[in-house]
Amino acid sequence: MLSSAEIKRAALTVGFDACGVAPAGALTDEEYPLRQWLAKGWHGGLDYMERNVDKRMDPRQLLPGARSVICCVSAYPPPETAGGVAAYARTREYHKVVKNMLFALREQLGIEGKCCCDTVPISDKHWATRAGLGWIGRHTLLVTERWGSWVNLGEIVTIEECDVYDTPLPSGCTDCNLCVEACPNHAIGDKMIDVRRCTAYYTTHHQRELPPEVDAHGYTQGCDICQLACPYNR
Repeated sequence: MLSSAEIKRAALTVGFDACGVAPAGALTDEEYPLRQWLAKGWHGGLDYMERNVDKRMDPRQLLPGARSVICCVSAYPPPETAGGVAAYARTREYHKVVKNMLFALREQLGIEGKCCCDTVPISDKHWATRAGLGWIGRHTLLVTERWGSWVNLGEIVTIEECDVYDTPLPSGCTDCNLCVEACPNHAIGDKMIDVRRCTAYYTTHHQRELPPEVDAHGYTQGCDICQLACPYNR
């Protein structure tokens, strides 16, 4: 059986800023409204999100026999200015950095498990929520108490059981609606993003032609506008 305290110490040793552990089990539709989002068509041309829905909702479908999800946070600097390139892309290629730290953590713990960072069909931010690392803000991103939403995430899904599991935090978003109001394209609704209205959808990865009704606000890669409006990011 894994020691929660040992996992967290090891996570800090390999370079992560925080770590939590959640029991593996299916996410509810309330926790992760993936099916509702797809039904609305708000995923636009992200057809890959229609695949592996069961795996995205339940890590035991991703790794048979999974008992624990070790969730890790790697904070990055907030932007000094708005526009241009979003903050997450200004400093490093986080996929490689986070994946390498996950590999190092897995080796240090001496366990078998699947290392996940963005490209695997698992919802990083919803598992981080389950592991008590933050909550989902109205802008749909994980918000942490210490670093706001300026974080990259990664997980190790393992068949090992843990002695103590973390519990989710209550949402810190009360009557604040600043991120919703800040979006120039009104893309945020009910903790879901209509990507067809989201600047980052057009300026990230396989870039798409920006429709005339979508205002990029000077961004050429990604977008930070909703995050910049969040009080936890100041």
